[in-house]
Amino acid sequence: MAKREAPKQINRKNARLISIGMLALALIVAFVCAKGMITPVRYDIKVGEAAPATILATCEAVDEVNTEIMRERARKEAGSVYSIDSARVEEYTKAAESFFSALNKLPEKAQAMLKEDAAAPTAADEWADALDANAKASLCSNTVPIIDEASLLAVLSASKEQLQTLKDVTLSKLATALEAGVSQDGVSGLVSSCTREINAMSAIPAGLKRIAVQVFDAYLKPTLSIDEAATESAHASAIASIDPIVVKKGSVIVEKGNPVTQSQFALLEAMGLVKGEESNARLTIGSLLTLALLFALYAVYMRFYQRELLSNLKRMAILAVLIMLSSALAYLTNKVDYRFTPILIPVMLSALLVGESAAFTLTLLLGTVFGIMAGGSGSGILSAHCSTMIICNIVAGFGAVLAIKQAQSRASIIAAGAVGGGYAALVMIAMQLMLKAGFLEILESLAWILGSAILCALLVTGSLSIWETMFDVATAARLNELSNTNHPLLRQLMTEAPGTYQHSIMVAALAEGAAERIGADPLLARVGAYYHDVGKLRRPLYFKENQKNGENIHDTLPPLESAQSIIAHQRDGVTLLTKYKLPSAVIRICGEHHGNSLMTYFFYKAKQADENVGQKGFRYPGNRPSTKESAIVMMADGCEAAVRSLGDTSSEAVEQMVHKIIWGKLNENENMMSNAPLTIAEISEIEKSFLKTFAGLMHDRIEYPNMEDLKL
Repeated sequence: MAKREAPKQINRKNARLISIGMLALALIVAFVCAKGMITPVRYDIKVGEAAPATILATCEAVDEVNTEIMRERARKEAGSVYSIDSARVEEYTKAAESFFSALNKLPEKAQAMLKEDAAAPTAADEWADALDANAKASLCSNTVPIIDEASLLAVLSASKEQLQTLKDVTLSKLATALEAGVSQDGVSGLVSSCTREINAMSAIPAGLKRIAVQVFDAYLKPTLSIDEAATESAHASAIASIDPIVVKKGSVIVEKGNPVTQSQFALLEAMGLVKGEESNARLTIGSLLTLALLFALYAVYMRFYQRELLSNLKRMAILAVLIMLSSALAYLTNKVDYRFTPILIPVMLSALLVGESAAFTLTLLLGTVFGIMAGGSGSGILSAHCSTMIICNIVAGFGAVLAIKQAQSRASIIAAGAVGGGYAALVMIAMQLMLKAGFLEILESLAWILGSAILCALLVTGSLSIWETMFDVATAARLNELSNTNHPLLRQLMTEAPGTYQHSIMVAALAEGAAERIGADPLLARVGAYYHDVGKLRRPLYFKENQKNGENIHDTLPPLESAQSIIAHQRDGVTLLTKYKLPSAVIRICGEHHGNSLMTYFFYKAKQADENVGQKGFRYPGNRPSTKESAIVMMADGCEAAVRSLGDTSSEAVEQMVHKIIWGKLNENENMMSNAPLTIAEISEIEKSFLKTFAGLMHDRIEYPNMEDLKL
């Protein structure tokens, strides 16, 4: 036994090594595509030089230079925020009041300077004659600011009422202006305005008006000061109101031949498009290590959790081809827009052609790889686009795989793609809201995500037949098409061998129920049962179920010839199914449904005539069932034929016959189940399923009376 098992272990080991080699090849292709997407082309360019080519943005970036210019402009336009300095208002007002207090004392002081016998002057010229130069100078210096001689004489010659009017009007206008706030630039205008108002007043003598103007010149000063906190807040608000100038991926940064501006050069530097000391080596090495780690984790996972898949070269070839083709497709779609993702093509095809678990793991692998590619070149691979698309890819893939599990037709595959796209769209909305994207940008993202999902589903549906034929895979959609009674072989079977057709329908009902009960593929079992006896089309009348009027051709033939004609139907069936290009899984069921069993009826008939006859000519040349579905069809075929031959169709008789046929396949001499991956417990469940199906197919019917016996 050990010598026979050794080659199988070596073959399995070699198969895994070949599978790892295919994954390594897929890694190389994925890396080349990713490198081409994330590695920027660098230009030898400087500010002021003409651009050697039209340079496009490799990722979305902020134009920092122009954004800063716009913000500085907004800051300057916001200006400074001023507040009224009440201390200054009070200071200037009190100083003006002190001036008028000193002014009102001048007549009294002047009177004291006159000679004792001198008469009190009343007019200005009288005062001018009465006071000497020193006295006049002394009086003028009594006020702050100092008044001139003409103003002094006007004050001395004015009445108390006139001085009071001058004081009230001047202080009132001064206080009003100061309390309203006087800016540095507005001082001269306010002085001029107040001067015009004073000059227009007839109640004040002309000489005194000069004093009011002098007060305005002296005390009408700026009372507005810059509020540092408020100014800083206003500047911050103005700057915040300017949104960053965002350069979209794919937009033109600089046209060929145009001189490069400072802002354009800054953008090129930010995107890593300027040739300098830094090279792409670090980016290349980093991306290679990242992808190598992802593929290594993928291989390790398969090694421990999907060992059978890793040993299946056909399925691993499908996965490797899907990775390589979809990576190349992702490179092309990302050139259009980072949200145009082809993730559903490899994921849905792997779910249909390989299996659900393989599709889930492939979603994690390619979802991450495609997300990295969506980030763009240079530092863009670490952008929000990258994380957004990784999440969207994974969610879309998982949603599509879960939806496609129920897909039984090619039309339902499109619906599964729409489901995956819908999940991704919801994730995109959430991510865009967190990134504070605008409404139109969100709608645009939804259009890309949903559009790419529907397009992927259409491509999967359209190309599925090519994949099925190329890799000989029996998908649910293909099996459903084969179960259609309009298929040429089934129609021919229905018309030329109706008995065999009815037998196949019964076997299909038995096989489907049993396969579903033990977790095998019920659809494959049903379709395999439909086609397992198509080889009988070559000689339909050689088989009992197609014979009429009790005529049996085998009554006239030697046992060996009869056996050979019956045995040939298994080989003829394989030939017909191969000609019509049915899946190998269905052909295997046809070629194994009798295994290498012995035609006991004709063998014993021949043995009666010749004791020395050998079994060779009376034994089927096929292989014993190697799959659960093939074994189920073998047992269903035997049970249906045996039960149909019973005269007594009571439940006890049926139960005994089914038990005899099923467990007879496990006898020591001819163990037909030796290669089938079935356990004893599963075979017991198959027997129970057969009995349940027979109970439904062979239920009792009401016995209708003979119409001729009725006396109406």
